[in-house]
Amino acid sequence: MEFSNQLKMALASQSVAVDREPVNPLSRDRESRIEELKRWSGSENSGVAISYFFRQYALFVSAQFHLLTYQNGYFECAGEDLTFNRIHNYGFNLLETHVPSAHFKNVETNERFSAFHYILHEQTAKLIDEFRSHVKISPLILWDNVLGSVIWFYANLEQRDPRRAAADLEWLMDAANWSPMRKSHLARLLGDASLGQAVSRPLRKTCCLYKELPQFDTCTFCPQPN
Repeated sequence: MEFSNQLKMALASQSVAVDREPVNPLSRDRESRIEELKRWSGSENSGVAISYFFRQYALFVSAQFHLLTYQNGYFECAGEDLTFNRIHNYGFNLLETHVPSAHFKNVETNERFSAFHYILHEQTAKLIDEFRSHVKISPLILWDNVLGSVIWFYANLEQRDPRRAAADLEWLMDAANWSPMRKSHLARLLGDASLGQAVSRPLRKTCCLYKELPQFDTCTFCPQPN
């Protein structure tokens, strides 16, 4: 697929850069990357730095669900092959995900859920496992960081296309579809709350740890504000 400048700009607004070389990339070596994340985030704690990483990576995940909804495709690229660039934006040190357009894969309607599984497992779960092999941090924190962004996407989609949002959520809430994991992390996070409730009040039980970073304050959705 040839990406138009308009689509590239839309993805850039979600901190995703297509066919652009990073200026200040994170190392691909996992231990070096963790040290770089600590310096970039301003935290001396490795767990906090990794949580920060997944809050940023979440934008790439929700961007993929957006692409599947409106462009009928996603980036079939293993998480370890993604490049993460350090950028300054809105006065903060942030991250941007860089990916070649060659990885974009068009899918038919009946392949959409297979793409969901790839994003959750080949990209997200494997990235979480790789980081956790070096640093002790609850996977629930990292999954909540990622899925919070996905919930915001579907809360907006529900206003435009409630049938599509309902069908996707039905798949995402079914634990069987998360195999080989034993549960749906979205079902655990969302529980019985509606999408509207999920984005209008504190939902998660875990803290994303942003409040531990010098550049960020406690967010209004924090379950542990003190």
